Amino acid sequence: MADTCCAAHAAASLNTGSRRRRLWELGSHAHCPVVGVCVPLERVRVLARKLLVLQGDEDDYTLHCSLVTAAARRNAVAESLQKDLEERFALDVRNAAQAKCRESLMTWWRNRAGQGEIAGALWATLTHARCDEWLEMRVLGQVHMLQHQVGAAQRVDVARHRELATEHQALARDYADVQQRVTGWSQERAREQQAWEQERMQFRAAQISLQTQLAQAHEQLQHWRAARPDLPEREALRERLAEQLERNQALQREINRLASCQPVEAVEPVAVVEEELPAEPVKLEHRVVLCVGGRGGSVPQYRQAVEGCGAQFLHHDGGSEHKPAQLEPQLAAADLVICQTGCISHDAYWRVKDHCKRHNKRCVFVETPSRSAFERALAQAAAQGGANRAV
Repeated sequence: MADTCCAAHAAASLNTGSRRRRLWELGSHAHCPVVGVCVPLERVRVLARKLLVLQGDEDDYTLHCSLVTAAARRNAVAESLQKDLEERFALDVRNAAQAKCRESLMTWWRNRAGQGEIAGALWATLTHARCDEWLEMRVLGQVHMLQHQVGAAQRVDVARHRELATEHQALARDYADVQQRVTGWSQERAREQQAWEQERMQFRAAQISLQTQLAQAHEQLQHWRAARPDLPEREALRERLAEQLERNQALQREINRLASCQPVEAVEPVAVVEEELPAEPVKLEHRVVLCVGGRGGSVPQYRQAVEGCGAQFLHHDGGSEHKPAQLEPQLAAADLVICQTGCISHDAYWRVKDHCKRHNKRCVFVETPSRSAFERALAQAAAQGGANRAV
């Protein structure tokens, strides 16, 4: 009791000086707000473990009460708290030192409290040399009411926090669903992109292959043109020949119209002797004999007669079923042509005659389509040897 009276008397005597009050020099009712507001809870735990003798099961309220009790007197705990508060709120202490009277100090406190800076302002105001009992009670009352307001705000904040937590969970579920859809969409787009890339590569490979084939075909064309420089002239001759054949066919149709009842032999005698050409010795062994026309049932007999002479047999029916255009490769492959004029078309007849004349090839014309006539023509061709004439 005597110590309390001495502390109050010392505080009253310092109101006119410049010395700031220490923690243990404050009123007993100020220690609890100072420790509760100015010292964070984590710092309370650290100081309690460092300065107090603990049993290990104390809660935060017990630690707070222990520090408040120790701060009422000057001791190691109070001095440690004093040093800690002075270091942490040195800037507020310097700012508060500019107040030279109680009114200016009260104005400074209200400004700092209005800004929400309660801890440093509380410590700097209560320890100021111009803080008397009246100002101390006013400041502690405001702090008390602020604590009530903070508690109410905390309750509101807790309720709001719960609402926000519930809303956050709903938004998190929605976000997870959206993220899952986006992930599926991204994977689908990636698969499509991969398929498009593969298809593009296939198209590119096909394009390169076609370009290669085109280059090879162009190169082969240049090669054939270089090997056959007369190819354009041959093409022109082929076109002229086609025109002549078409003209001959038109003339032949006109002849047939004028003499429809006459046989083919009346138009073109079969026993026409072609112009004499230089003789070349030709043998039937290992030769190719082409038979144009004839009866279909006699073809095996024609084959037997030709192969009996050691030659290879070819046959064209003269246009009844086989196309006349098929004569060209067969005429080119044949060494001897036997044309049975009674059983072929005019187109086939003119093709045979024109080809044999242009290529100096032996051609025998037979009027009667029989085996005996065919064998006689074949024997005559074999007997004549190098005579290249139409019989």
